[in-house]
Amino acid sequence: MNLILYVWRQKGPKDKGKLVQYEAKGISPDMSFLEMLDTVNQGLVKKGEEPIAFDSDCREGICGMCGTVVNGVPHGPKEKTTTCQLHMRNYRDGDRIYIEPFRAKAFPVIRDLIVDRGSLDKIIQSGGY
Repeated sequence: MNLILYVWRQKGPKDKGKLVQYEAKGISPDMSFLEMLDTVNQGLVKKGEEPIAFDSDCREGICGMCGTVVNGVPHGPKEKTTTCQLHMRNYRDGDRIYIEPFRAKAFPVIRDLIVDRGSLDKIIQSGGY
């Protein structure tokens, strides 16, 4: 599949940030959403461009690090599915996909799709989840 991505790019917490258009070419429907971003990043690095910053850890749908907003929906279109478990088969060739960080005062953007989850981490560590 070939897709058009609009990805939130922000160099730091004090920068304004904006959506930047990228092409994702040759994407397999069997890839996860994060594998698709990895593929896009490989292409950016080959061109000498800055890769898209995003969080991921387990890539098994357990840790919650991969949270993004996809087309205005937290984690994407598939209910009860984390971004890392969302597969590209949920999209069609030629689709336009908007990818943004969570927008909440408690989770300020650090860079691109990465937010400061410190507030949530403190609650979890205290046993207050």
